[in-house]
Amino acid sequence: MAKKLITLEEHDSIKAVNIYNHNSPRLNGIACPKCGEELYDSNPMVTLASYPPKKNIKCSKCDYVGYRLC
Repeated sequence: MAKKLITLEEHDSIKAVNIYNHNSPRLNGIACPKCGEELYDSNPMVTLASYPPKKNIKCSKCDYVGYRLC
C-alpha cells in the first residue's frame, strides 16, 4: 500500500501556522557553553544571511549570546 503524501501547499501551510508564524523566543535543546543551561533562539524567524546560515542564540541564566548553525 502506497504511503499517503501531502501536497506542497499543505506542507507550507502547516509550517507557516505551526513554526514560522511564531517569533517569540523558544528553547532549542542546546546547552550553553558557559553554564550548561538550555539556550534559546532569541529571534526564531530571522536567519542570518551568512554561509552557512545561522540563528541568534542566548542564555537566560548567564547572558551568553552567540550563534548556531541552521
